Amino acid sequence: MDSFVTSPLFRWTWSNVHIGVVAPKFVEVRAADHFSIIDMMAGRYVLGSRHVDTQGISPFAVQHASPQWLHELHCFSWLYHFAAARDEGEKRFAMTLALDWIARYDNYDPTVWSRATTAQRVINWIKHFEVLTYGANENQREAIVSSLSRQIQSLEVRKNFETQPHVQASIEVALLGAAVSLGRDTEDISQMIDRLNRTLEAQLSDFGMHLSRSGAVHFDLLLNLVSLRQGLATFSPEGAKKFMAITRKMYAALGGLTLSNGDLAYFNTTGQISHEDSLALAARSATKTVFGESRMLAGFGVLLGEESKLIADSGHKPEPGIDEFMMAGAGSFEFSHRNDLIVGNCGPGNADMGEDALLFSLPAAHSALELDYQAEAPFSNKKLIEHYIAANGDGPMWLDSEENSLIFENRGYEELTGVQHKRVLTVIPNQGDALVGQDILACDLAHNNAPDHFLLRFHLGLGVYAELNESANMVELTLRSGMKWRFLFEGANVMIEASARQNLRTGLTPIQQIVLYGTVQPHIDVAWSFVPEGR
Repeated sequence: MDSFVTSPLFRWTWSNVHIGVVAPKFVEVRAADHFSIIDMMAGRYVLGSRHVDTQGISPFAVQHASPQWLHELHCFSWLYHFAAARDEGEKRFAMTLALDWIARYDNYDPTVWSRATTAQRVINWIKHFEVLTYGANENQREAIVSSLSRQIQSLEVRKNFETQPHVQASIEVALLGAAVSLGRDTEDISQMIDRLNRTLEAQLSDFGMHLSRSGAVHFDLLLNLVSLRQGLATFSPEGAKKFMAITRKMYAALGGLTLSNGDLAYFNTTGQISHEDSLALAARSATKTVFGESRMLAGFGVLLGEESKLIADSGHKPEPGIDEFMMAGAGSFEFSHRNDLIVGNCGPGNADMGEDALLFSLPAAHSALELDYQAEAPFSNKKLIEHYIAANGDGPMWLDSEENSLIFENRGYEELTGVQHKRVLTVIPNQGDALVGQDILACDLAHNNAPDHFLLRFHLGLGVYAELNESANMVELTLRSGMKWRFLFEGANVMIEASARQNLRTGLTPIQQIVLYGTVQPHIDVAWSFVPEGR
């Protein structure tokens, strides 16, 4: 059906909607950056964790950048920066780029006009319509308005063909924002508010977390919702009240997945979120989120210390159709103290890495258990990931509130390799927020795919420097803030290796990792701890 309504036979109907006055009702919560304008005017575009220098040509002429870079470019995610434009040249540049996009892509392109990209582009064009049309003559403004009309109408006729729930929600946000901004009928808008509320309620857990269990999906959706909520009460007081309640729940869930240093935890394709965007979104919260106790939250375990926070993934798998963001990270964790991330995960691989991006979904790219073979592994990475995710799909993790511990029964390796794994994580507030861990392995050496070695990986945070102190049998850590911590262990050997962590501007940034390893035995018991110096 989507192929039909996007065919030339049907597309002519997209132009039937007339747009009069555009009075944007979206509120931009992000702060514009003037230096980003300077970079773009010089042909330097930092999007999708990639820095592309167009060498003076239009960015829309670039074809071989990463898919995420192209998505952010074509959905005009950068447009809000032009609110900080200072001179006539800067103020007109956004319009120049919009007209260039229209000249190249206004006649429909299946990638550029994907429902997800189009929905976000409509939101950004309406939100920043004055920036987009600054200095435009009558013909230029008409070209922009006509294109916007076609995009809105394309979403209207295609909205029921979207299978990804979060994209469906984004489409409804775009259409509601368009209806409000274009002065559509109050009754229609009221119905659209009710429909969006029903869509959101169906996609959120009881705790307010998006059922995809991806912090990135949750964050992006909330960012759009918050920009829209102002003024909805004019059209539907009850609908607006319910909408506000939904966003409050989403704020609370987002707070649960945010570490003590203010970063969103890296789980299930979530990488770095702009710190400025995080602060801007937090500032729009109707109520300050108080997350004062350790708890289970939508398949995540959260342990609180006095000044630290640990978040661990149970591996709970969402329903089919909303589970595409899952990674084989069950049992992994991230641990922060004050403004320092001490231990984390690598984050997602970039789409332009091809098959290598799959490596970042493996347990090895998380602070978790990895099993290794002297020869080639008897199964593919894809099979391991699929089996690991499915086997831990029930989320085999629970909280011991009395001990401030999380207990995880890892089922991801048992059928495939004959290895049973139990992990216990405990944060001890009265010992300087020390993190104590225990990994217990029971191995069936007669299994056809029994591994040769085990590795417990701890990917360190950016700026954390690790040095092995062999005489004291420990690893000394210097955190980014200068604080000194120690990593103590028994029941395994230790080494320090290179690793990488996803970065918003550089893609992957080098970091270090601590690896505890040993030969597989019928029973293995490894104890380890991260302890602040002096404790």
